[in-house]
Amino acid sequence: MSNDDQPQHDRTGAATTVERRGNVRQTMHAVFTARLSAIQLLGGGRDISRSGAYFMTSDEIPCEVTFNVDGQDTTLGARIVRIDAVSPGTFGIAVHFDQRLPESKLPA
Repeated sequence: MSNDDQPQHDRTGAATTVERRGNVRQTMHAVFTARLSAIQLLGGGRDISRSGAYFMTSDEIPCEVTFNVDGQDTTLGARIVRIDAVSPGTFGIAVHFDQRLPESKLPA
């Protein structure tokens, strides 16, 4: 079997060709606001320099997310599950809602 015929895997060993999300994503353009309460995270350090540090935590990062679809604001409790550096000074933030979003709150 050639390398082209083998499934592709990410750095964790998971197959990248399998969709692991439980719900279908819809593209939307909306303004999001996230509010974080005063939280304290406990974690272990991996590395440190004079300009920054990297640490890992198993603590959840709770937040409240508000977004506007078709002129209607929706506010939900959520937790931050991933933060990606998209470009210098720009970050992508993935949140998991505390409750399922009703179909009526999704863009038409």
